[in-house]
Amino acid sequence: MCIEENLKKIKEQIGNNNVKIIAVTKYATDEQVIKAYSLGVQNFGESYVQSALKRIKELFPSEKTINWHLIGRLQKNKVKHVIKNFHLIHSVDSYELAEAINNCAIKKNSIQKLLLQVNIVQDPTKAGFSIDSLLKQFEEINNLSNIEVIGLSTIAPHTSDENLLKSCFMGLSNFKDEINDKFQCNLNELSMGMSNDYKVAIQCKATMIRIGRAIFKRR
Repeated sequence: MCIEENLKKIKEQIGNNNVKIIAVTKYATDEQVIKAYSLGVQNFGESYVQSALKRIKELFPSEKTINWHLIGRLQKNKVKHVIKNFHLIHSVDSYELAEAINNCAIKKNSIQKLLLQVNIVQDPTKAGFSIDSLLKQFEEINNLSNIEVIGLSTIAPHTSDENLLKSCFMGLSNFKDEINDKFQCNLNELSMGMSNDYKVAIQCKATMIRIGRAIFKRR
């Protein structure tokens, strides 16, 4: 299957659900990225800051309709390169990182949108807030002046067990509702689901799915 057919299949599976496709370009060629854009993809996810900046500058230097998403781990020394280049950061996993983003956004007179990454299944190999730690720190993070927390993200275990995946994804969805109720806020976004598990994530109220292989790989 080609990129066009892959996208058509994913959109059919999304159906009437309000879900954004974030095309993950980690292993895609520049030509594939350009092709996806020509087919209507406007949200692209990058794992590494430097390679993303190169693509932004070389492929789409003046294109304002594209939203670049940082989905990989962000080191504090790279924050200055992210502000004003990325529409959304999906991987904020500590108060210290949120504060560093806020401080840089202040200097650049910008408001940076972000998602707080939650390690919902307490997997020691994955980054993210625990539920307890985020409940303790959320208000302090949300009160930072130059960031806008718009939702949560998570990375599910690599498994074919749909019950485990549903437990992970519904756990994040329910946690979002808990935060909204407890802190009287309006988090709307849930970034969860990748090429191997996005169908389950859609069933569990994902609003963004991060898809690489299922878009760009021929089958």
